[in-house]
Amino acid sequence: MIALCYTTFADQETAIAFAKSLVKNRLAACASVAQNSRSFYYWQGELHDESECVLTIKTVREKMKEIEAFFASNHPYELPELISQNYEASEAYEAWVREGVGC
Repeated sequence: MIALCYTTFADQETAIAFAKSLVKNRLAACASVAQNSRSFYYWQGELHDESECVLTIKTVREKMKEIEAFFASNHPYELPELISQNYEASEAYEAWVREGVGC
């Protein structure tokens, strides 16, 4: 099993820096930044309409506590979105992800 995590950032530069840090710290085997997302949400009683970048993180479930701690210390949002889902993957891809995160 691999885990895919999802989060967002206000700008591409911040998303890229965060993605690189996750990979350098071996919390993710890969992190992909997608631009031009638009989010609508209520925050502190106000409706927001924001452009964001989406970051998809490929990792393993065993790293989730470390990733949560990394988010708490490094994500710029007051309440960062961290959603994860476990997925079956081909044996070769799962092996590559596990090697990438040191498992």
